[in-house]
Parts: sequence; C-alpha cells; structure tokens
Amino acid sequence: MERRIIITIVLLLFSVSLIFAQTTGRLAGRVTDTDGTPVAYANVILVGTDPLMGAQTREDGTYILINIPVGTYNIQAQQIGYRPTTVTGQRINVNETATLNIQMVRDAVDIEGLTFVAQREMVVADRTGSTRGITQETIENIAVDSIEGIIALQAGAVQVGGDLHIRGGRANEVVYQIDGMSVSDPVDGGTAMTIDRNAIADMVVMTGGFSAEFGNAQSGIVNIVTRDGTSEYSGSVELISDHIITDGSNSDELKVTLGGPVFGPFVSDLRNRFTFFFNAAGLWHDSRFRDYYISHPNSDLVNLVTEFPYVDPYADRNQFLGMFDLGNRNFNTYNANLKLTYRLNPRQTMSFAARGDKAELYPYAHSWRYALEHYAKVEEDMRQYMFTYDHLFNPQMNLNVKGSWFRKERFEGPRGIGRDDFFRIDPDYEFDEGTYQSDLDGIIFIDRTGDGVIDNPDYGFIDSSYWAFRVFGTERERAIRGFNPPGSYWSRFIDDETTTMTLRADFEYQMSIINNLKTGFEITSHEIVKDRLFNPQRINRLRFDRYLRDNCEVFYEIYVNEDPTDPDSAIEDTIFVYSHYDVHEALRETSGQTDGYKAKPWQGAYYLQNRLQFEGMIANLGLRFDFWHLGNDYLIRQDDGTYITVKWEDLTDEKVKKTRVMVSPRVGVSHPISERAVLHFAYNYQNQLPQMQYVFTTAKPEDAILAQETIDVGNPNLEPQITITYEVGLQRQLGEDYILDITAYYKNIYNYVSLQERVDPNDETITWYQYVSEDYGSARGVDITLQKILSNFTAGSLSYSFAWAQGNHSGLTRQDEFRNLREFPLEWDTRHAANLNFEFRIGRDEEWWVPFTDIIFPLDDISMNFIYSISSGYPYTPMNLEGTQMLDTNSRRMPFTENANLRLTKNFRFGRKQNVRLFANINNLFNRRNVNWVYPRTGRVDWDGQDLSESGSDYVYSEVLHNYTEFIKNPSALSSGRTYTLGISYNW
Repeated sequence: MERRIIITIVLLLFSVSLIFAQTTGRLAGRVTDTDGTPVAYANVILVGTDPLMGAQTREDGTYILINIPVGTYNIQAQQIGYRPTTVTGQRINVNETATLNIQMVRDAVDIEGLTFVAQREMVVADRTGSTRGITQETIENIAVDSIEGIIALQAGAVQVGGDLHIRGGRANEVVYQIDGMSVSDPVDGGTAMTIDRNAIADMVVMTGGFSAEFGNAQSGIVNIVTRDGTSEYSGSVELISDHIITDGSNSDELKVTLGGPVFGPFVSDLRNRFTFFFNAAGLWHDSRFRDYYISHPNSDLVNLVTEFPYVDPYADRNQFLGMFDLGNRNFNTYNANLKLTYRLNPRQTMSFAARGDKAELYPYAHSWRYALEHYAKVEEDMRQYMFTYDHLFNPQMNLNVKGSWFRKERFEGPRGIGRDDFFRIDPDYEFDEGTYQSDLDGIIFIDRTGDGVIDNPDYGFIDSSYWAFRVFGTERERAIRGFNPPGSYWSRFIDDETTTMTLRADFEYQMSIINNLKTGFEITSHEIVKDRLFNPQRINRLRFDRYLRDNCEVFYEIYVNEDPTDPDSAIEDTIFVYSHYDVHEALRETSGQTDGYKAKPWQGAYYLQNRLQFEGMIANLGLRFDFWHLGNDYLIRQDDGTYITVKWEDLTDEKVKKTRVMVSPRVGVSHPISERAVLHFAYNYQNQLPQMQYVFTTAKPEDAILAQETIDVGNPNLEPQITITYEVGLQRQLGEDYILDITAYYKNIYNYVSLQERVDPNDETITWYQYVSEDYGSARGVDITLQKILSNFTAGSLSYSFAWAQGNHSGLTRQDEFRNLREFPLEWDTRHAANLNFEFRIGRDEEWWVPFTDIIFPLDDISMNFIYSISSGYPYTPMNLEGTQMLDTNSRRMPFTENANLRLTKNFRFGRKQNVRLFANINNLFNRRNVNWVYPRTGRVDWDGQDLSESGSDYVYSEVLHNYTEFIKNPSALSSGRTYTLGISYNW
C-alpha cells in the first residue's frame, strides 16, 4: 500500500511538469527613482547578449531574470522619461540569485545616460546551504595543479592519499558533474572524468545543505561549467615544464584552446548564433619516483648470489632540443573537449559537447622496484557525448532537456605479458596418439616453478631461490626480504567497461516575485561489463579436468605395464590422452580465478522544489524521489568466455528487492537579519546507492562449497546508504571588502557496505563473506571562512575546520561475530585544518607604491598567489612491540602536515587582444616532507621494528641490516620535496 501511494505521488507530480540545469544563475531586484518610487514597466537588459536577454519590471518595480549563463555582465535599465542607467561588472554565479537594485533619474530631455559600477554582492541572501563558487579567473591564477587540490582548499574538505573527503565522508561520496551531468563511476566508485582548467568557466563546490535537485551524493557535489565560444575568435597555446630549472619529475604539459564562430565571416548571419569552443591538453611525466624505475640490485643490495643486469628504462628515449623527451613516460594523461552552441532564435538554444579523458600509467610500487619490467600497467579511457536543448518561454519560465552518453573503460595487466602468454604450445613438440604422455606435455609455461618468476635466461636462473645474498663468514644463503625478485610478474588482468546513458528534463517557473518552482526528472541506464582474471598461471585441476572431459577430443589407448624381470606381470588399462592443442585451450579457459558479469540496472529520480522569498526569510522546500531497478537477471561469465543468464531467485533464498524507491525531504531556510548578515539552516536526508560492484558478482554460496575456499558473495538486497545532515550557518559582511562565513554541522551515516561472515548450516567448516549494509559513521564540525575581495591590490581567503569523522570501519572490512561495534576515528579524520589563500595583483596600467618608500614598483599586469595549508596528522592503528597484536583502532596520530605553494604571473600585452603570459610555480615552498603513512609498530617511516638478530643472540649481520633497510626506506611514506615549474602561454 505504501509503495502504491509513493508511485501515485510521483506520477501526479510528473504529470504537472517536465533536475535543474545547474549551469546558470538568476538576477532579481527593484527599479526605483531617486524618491524611492517604483518604476513600472522599465526594461532591464543584459547589454551585449546575443540574443538580447532582459525582462520588464512589474508595477511595484520588481523584476527577475532566470537562466542566465554564468559570467560578468553590464545591466541597463530603460524607461521613457528617465535617463538610461547602466550598472557594469555584475557577476552571475551558478544556481544563485544576484540582487541588483537600480535607481533611475527622471529627465524629460534625452541626454546621455548614467553609468555605475556594480558593488559585488558579498552576502548571498538566498543561499541556504554550504556552497562556494570558484571563478575562471581564480582557477587560472591559483597556485594549485589539480581540480581536487583547489577543492581541498575549501573549508570542510581534505585530501588524503589522493582521495578527496568532504565533511568526514568517504571518497566515493563526492559526485562530479560537468555541465550538470554526472561523470563519476557508478560501479566501482573510482576516478571521475577530468577536464582541463582552461576549459572551465565556473566551478561550484557544495559541501552541505543540498537542495532537492541534487541526489545520489552524501558528502559533496562538484559542478563544473565549461566555456562557450563567442562571436570573436580567441585561443591560446600553453607549455609547462618542471625540468628547466631542476630535474623534477620530468613533467611536460602542452595545452591548446580555440573558440569562436563556426563559419566565421563566411556566413555573417550565423556568426553570433553558431559558435564553438575546443581545448586539448596532454601531460607526460615520470613522477617523483622517476629515479626508482632504474634497476640495479647488485649496486643497491650487497652480496647477491646472482649478477643481475642494469635496467634503465629511459636509455632509449629520443629528445627534442636535448631537453624534452618524446613519446610516453611513466604517467601519461590526455583530455579534450569540444562544445558547439547553436542559437535557433532568441529563446531557443541547442548545444553539443564531446569530451575525452585518457590515461596510460606505469605505476611504481616499492616492493616491485627490481621487477618493474612486468609490474602493472593501467589504462583508463572515459568519453562523454552530451546534447542540451534550452527553451526560454519568457523571462520567468524555462525548460532544459539534456541527454548524455558516458563510457568508462579500464584495463589493468602486467607489462609486456598478455592473457595468452602464460601457456604456449611448443612448436617443436610432436604428438603421438599411440604413446602415453603427461597431459601437460607439449606446453611451454611462462613460469615453470609456479613461484611467480619468469624463466629469463638473462638472469641465469628460473626460480626465486636465486633471489638471495650471502653473509660474510657463513655458508647459508639468505632470501631477500620484501622485494619481489627480478622477473616477477603482476598476475591480475582487469578489462572493465561501464556505459551510462542519461536523459533529464528540468523546468523552472518564477510564478511570482516570491515563488520559484523547480521540478524535473532523470532516467539513467547502465550497462556494466566486467571481465577479470586473477593468478592466471595457477592451474585448478578440478576445473581443468572438467573442461577437458566436456569440450575436448579424447584418444583411448591400451597401456601395458611390463616388468622386464617378470614377463607375466603385464597389466592392461584404459587411459585418456588429449592432444596438446586441447590441453592448451583447457589451460587458457580454466586456470586462475575468473570474475566477470554483464548487467543492465536502471536508476532514476524525480524532484519537486519550491523557493519562497518573503521579507525577512527565504525557504527552499524540496522532496526528492530516487529509484533503483536491478532487472530480473544478469549474465555471469563462464570459464570458456561465454555467459549464462542467472536469475536473482537462483542466487539467494531471500526475497529479492529488485526495485527500490527512496524518498528524501530537504529543507533550507535563509534569514537575512540585516543588509550585511544572513542566517541559514538546512536539513538534508540524502540517499546514495551502494556501489554496484557489491551487488553484481560472479560468486555465490555454492561456489564456496565446491571450491572449499573463502569467497565474497554479492547481495541484491543492499540498502541505500543514508546520510542525515543538520547544519546552521551565518554569513556576515565585515567592512566593504571582507565576508565571514561560519557553519556548524552534524551528520549521521547509515548502511555503509561491509563484509559479514556466513556459515554453511550443513557444514560449519565452509564459510563465505557476504556484502551487507551494516556499517555506520558520524561526522560533526565547524567550518569558518574569512574572504577578502580584490581591493587595494590584494584578495584572498582564510579557512579553518574543526571536525570529527568517526565510524566503525574506514572501508570495506571482513567481519565475523566479534566485529567492532564501537566508533573510532576514521583514517581521514582531520581534527584541525587551516588554509590560507593570498593574492597580490597589480592590474594593467596600475601603479603600486612600495610600502614605506617613494618608489613605484616598475611592473604592472603582474600577480602573486601564495597558498599555505596546515592540518593535524591522520590517525593510524598501532601494534605492540612484539608485532603480534594490533592495539586500539586509530588510537594514535601521525605528525601534522604542512604545505605552501607560490605562483608568480606576468602578462605582456600586444594590442587589444594578444598577450604572452609567463608564470612560475614553486610547490612545497618550504620543502616540508609530510608523513603519508607509518609502520604501526614504531610509528616511524624509516623502521618497522623488525627483529633481525640471529636466533640465540642479539647480533645483527651488517649485510642483513643493509638489505632489509633498503626495503624499509619506502619513498611513498613521505610527500615529495620542493619542485619548480615554469610555463608560458600565448593568448589571442
């Protein structure tokens, strides 16, 4: 009955309306004369827009314009009997209402109008949540390399190990959008599509108080708005390098942008109507571990029993100008973005965007330092095609329809080794049907000994027993501890593909000056293809024999066992003989552990939100419905590469909830207590679907019974992850240039996914782990931001967060009946975090007097950006000195972290549009080596507390200590040191 009521409500709401575009803003205000009398029916227009955007004031002088693209505009008010009044420099931000009151002067004579400079609106009256806008100008000049780094400067956000956490949530709780459409991974919660900074027009970071149009996110939403082309051609070429001054990480980056009219001067009518913007960027670098890729174990370690060759992966690289390496490096990333915009008429606009993001990575792992030749290689490829149709019925009513096709592909495997290379047919082997032979004869194995080391004649050994050293004065050889031996290979293959198609429609109607209605729906179809293989060199005899019996040809032979000393002892027997071709095929299809499936789940959403603006209060009231449909079945990959259809009912005895409906109420209230101060309160009930990798798996309880091993089993009945958030905040303008923002919040988080042990009721020795929705967490804190707008050559911000992030597990953890039920600090719990962002800028043709002197600084059009961040250390779980027991979870903390960056920029202008920009970045200005992780027994990065002494004595051989210390000194334990980057760009 309850479900019927919910579905009925959804249908009724859907019938009266068509999630909001989130790439535009609004402008509202009142037009009066010098006596305060409303000016009715005046035209308020955005000067220079094509088509011209504007609205007419009502009888009370009020006006409102919706669906304005983000940017800075000149606003003009016109009315007969009044001087035209223009306000310049009015900023429009994403999903915010800018307030602009205009005062006009009566004059019966037509004379030159009046022009004013807009005062920047520092206190946003209708902001009911925690939202921070970051403009294109800020992104261009800030001394941070990545989008994630910019986000981490905001109050409430921290970056731990490359993962971004917002207000105590897990990394996968942050949703990334480009032009209002998600580009996050819905299956594994991995990396999202990135876009170059030069393509960004505006960026909004939401850390709390989401309105109803935002869903499937628990901690944060990052919405990136891309640039559009204009009626004039413009572009840039940019080169950035870090090894001109020092070696750095051998990083080079090349970027190009180009925008303007599609047909240029050839079709003048389309010059303003049909435009494009294109940008592309490539980054090639060897990472801060570049020197560790060079392998010479005999010089690093002592007394090795085998002479290993010196390996330099950089030796054969070609160079350009003797400075820039050509071709791929250890880390290579590329992205491109094309956006076409066509304005059909003043009220209808269409756009098409095509984007790509590709990465080819050769990561470094310290335990693989001397075996990187066949360590992991990772490739990621993400693409998005997006279509938008926008129809402005009138200045108060707008419809926006979007469609998106997004695909993410990920490949992972050993370098230089394919899936078919582990078992090869011996071309010299002659098969004789009449002779008994082993079923593995005629097969060449990549690893004959099964110890994970390739038979490599260059090393003079075929197994890892030669990965050893001698101790002076003793005869016993000792194995190298920690490092994998040369010739080792990465034994995992991943070939995943996820395709997401989304259709959404958004409708906004400004019913009156106090009532704004938003409503919309979103439908998303996922197509998931997983193809994974682990430990492909290991032969599972049960699967191997079954495959031969069911799929391969058999030769029967009479086997005679004759004892030469006893002619009467002949024994007749029937045996099976398979050809080496059959054996090879069986090995390929049945060795290793396979994990693969195909699934097509659906999800969708509908929301209804009403923004009410009264004198003294603004209320955002919303209700959101999310649904999830798994389908009736999905496909599971078999050993031979085929797929079988499996119904949910065949996997579990429980009733499967294939369709879920989730309801999320949202309330936000803003109360302007003066012209310079606003209080706000928000209540959020947020749902997020669990990662689909935990729902669709190939394993089921029967597999544990057959294989006699512990496995992880999926669960279609996982509950949606829920976050309930309360927050209250104050915006307060201090003087003319400063604004203070204080927000306190509290979050309860339920239904985190974990693994819980299950026992076969018929055999207690058979167990497996099933994904369940039973973990939980909580977060609370205070975020404080003091911001200064640009004045007197300076601008900047200072943010501070005082927060707790607690839960019963930091990630996916196998649990038994003794699982931890108490809360403790999570791995990213950062009690104190402060960020300073300071900018000094001398504009073009401006003069700056050096303080306390009579000297004018000789340069103009120059800027300096300084960033300083400091935070308390992250928690870790200590271990007792004997190394036998872990102590209280995350009960100790690492040292505090600190970082400072500096960016200097100088522009040289040529004419009206052309300029050359030179810039220099110094990352980690004070050369602080922050601790990323520690050894739990000692709390140090340079020693793990291992007892290396000889049994029965306290003596430690110097050779043993040296070789083990080389392994302990893992460079990833500390952050990178100071680096220098130089860049030049030509812009027109």
